[in-house]
Amino acid sequence: MSQNIYIICPPKKATGGPEALHQLGYILNTLGYNAKMLYTKYKKDPVHPFYKNYNVPYVRRIKDSADNVIIIPESMTNLIAKYPLSEKKVWWLSLDFYEVLMNSREKKKNWIRKIFVPYKHTEYRFEPNKTVTHWYQSQRTKEFLLTKKLDNEIAYLCDYVTELFFDNLPEKFTKENIITYNPKKGLDKIEKYMELLPQYQWTPLSGMTREQMRDTLRKTKLHIDFGYFPGRDKIPREGLVSGVCLLTGRDGTSAFKEDLGIPEKYKLHSDDRQPEKVVELINHTMNNYEEVFQEFSVFRTFVMNEKSRMIEDVKKLFNKN
Repeated sequence: MSQNIYIICPPKKATGGPEALHQLGYILNTLGYNAKMLYTKYKKDPVHPFYKNYNVPYVRRIKDSADNVIIIPESMTNLIAKYPLSEKKVWWLSLDFYEVLMNSREKKKNWIRKIFVPYKHTEYRFEPNKTVTHWYQSQRTKEFLLTKKLDNEIAYLCDYVTELFFDNLPEKFTKENIITYNPKKGLDKIEKYMELLPQYQWTPLSGMTREQMRDTLRKTKLHIDFGYFPGRDKIPREGLVSGVCLLTGRDGTSAFKEDLGIPEKYKLHSDDRQPEKVVELINHTMNNYEEVFQEFSVFRTFVMNEKSRMIEDVKKLFNKN
């Protein structure tokens, strides 16, 4: 296996995808490989402050070569054509961004570019290509990839909750009547419950440092997310590590028990979210927190072991014994 490993990543961006890519670089280097981030746009300091602790060196450009292994997130599959000689690993950290961003890039092309740079040469639509291998992060993506005719076998690789959420992790949490939510995701679907249950402290997870988010989750009893899950979303997993119960919808990966393995009664279809039913579930959770949280223990253990599992999976993918 070649030692020239490059991980393509957008600069200065702090979301679940870029963090997973930096975690992969960190693990590869820990295992003795020479992995570097390849940032897609020029920035004076492209490393987001959240990811400096991974200490993954970076480059701004590389020469295409058969000696290279390039990891490409599914949101940037247009770059497959840029490196025809290199071995390429497409890591599907979500499913939806592939189509969305591909269509967005096409719309931004002017008519001259559309004429002289053919569509098929800039966007990847699962054309036969022996230099491309696919990794999936979720069961939902696996099922999608199995519908495609691919030249190489697909493989599983999932990221993990960052160590920050494990620092001084208490055996027993001191909880308050706090319910958290992500205001950027599904807020319109929970506002009615905020009005119906003003006795609880509804806290948006925004405008916080990572330490503040960790500390908030450790005091939180319940996190509600009725929004869409494009991949194995980070905040619900961070919540589980922090002793938080979850109440979610079933859109995207949250519908799959392999991707969100919490008890089914805490995953509600939109048709099941009658106010009286949701209010009853919330009140039951808030008033019986310790009992309810035990129901999440199996999947919490799974989440807490994600890093060790990722290390073993990376060893297999790169033939490291």
